Amino acid sequence: MSALETLEAPATSRIAEIDLGPYLAGDAGALERTARELGEASEDLGFYFIRNHGIPQSLIDRVFAEAERFHSLPLERKLSVKVQGKVVGYLPLGGQTQRLVHSGHSHPDRSASYYIKAEYPPDHPYRRAGVNWVFDNRWPAELPGFRETCLEYYEAMTALGLKLLPLQAVALGLPSDYFSRHEAFHPPVNTLRLLCYPPRDDAAEGQFGISPHTDYGYMTLLAQAKKPGLEILTRAGNWIEAPALDGCFLVNMADMGRRWTNDRFLSAKHRVINLKGETRYSIPFFFGTRWDVKLECLPTCQGPGNPPLYAPMSFGEYMAEVTPKVYDALYE
Repeated sequence: MSALETLEAPATSRIAEIDLGPYLAGDAGALERTARELGEASEDLGFYFIRNHGIPQSLIDRVFAEAERFHSLPLERKLSVKVQGKVVGYLPLGGQTQRLVHSGHSHPDRSASYYIKAEYPPDHPYRRAGVNWVFDNRWPAELPGFRETCLEYYEAMTALGLKLLPLQAVALGLPSDYFSRHEAFHPPVNTLRLLCYPPRDDAAEGQFGISPHTDYGYMTLLAQAKKPGLEILTRAGNWIEAPALDGCFLVNMADMGRRWTNDRFLSAKHRVINLKGETRYSIPFFFGTRWDVKLECLPTCQGPGNPPLYAPMSFGEYMAEVTPKVYDALYE
């Protein structure tokens, strides 16, 4: 990627804002209206804002405070919960390099992360069954309230993701409960990520906070700090800036959602450049399918002249391909 491509000013373009309030309140016709808006945005850009989503701003603010508290810890304390074999725990600065979009890319991302999965007790049936989508979180010691706040947010965001599924189903011409009763979401397998982008002052030429990439799972719900940095690549090939709107989450479809819909819903490339001389935080919540369920092209996304583009694949199989190409810290 050239210096010009790296530093070009993003174009201006409006990202759709979808009001979930009437739908969540059960207003007549709101499901169909909201689904139509969501579907158009998912097919056009792959990103959209949602407001009146029901997640208290006070909870979002608390999670941002916990993210800052964790990333402000001394490095040795963060390294005590470093990722080990799986993407759970602390991924240090330089711990990932995006090689899926640009196979020859050599610059590690200039960001650090902390990953959290669902909690299951030792005697839970999923653990006894040895499923590949149950993980052990790596919690830092002596950080009161951190675990509790993160898990409270995790559960709230899981519930919100489930509420979006009927909208997506209707947008695709499916029964509203199609995804809600699909085995892939029983349960959904999600990830909470606390991201920290240090100032860019000493970043190498062509290095990003996160290099151009697509997300890997089904969809992402992002809470952004009020600092510029996130940019989205449009179908026309222009980079546009995604503002941080008060009271909104930015939602985007991801690779498994794109595959499942036969490229009808777009998994758009995006990147982060921290252009300010201060630390930036963001909190993506990756809402995904079980790792052991193969996703076959949806019935309404194929037909004469539109055959399935992808063989059935599970998210576990996809992550087995992705992990060695991205997460350097797992192989140090």
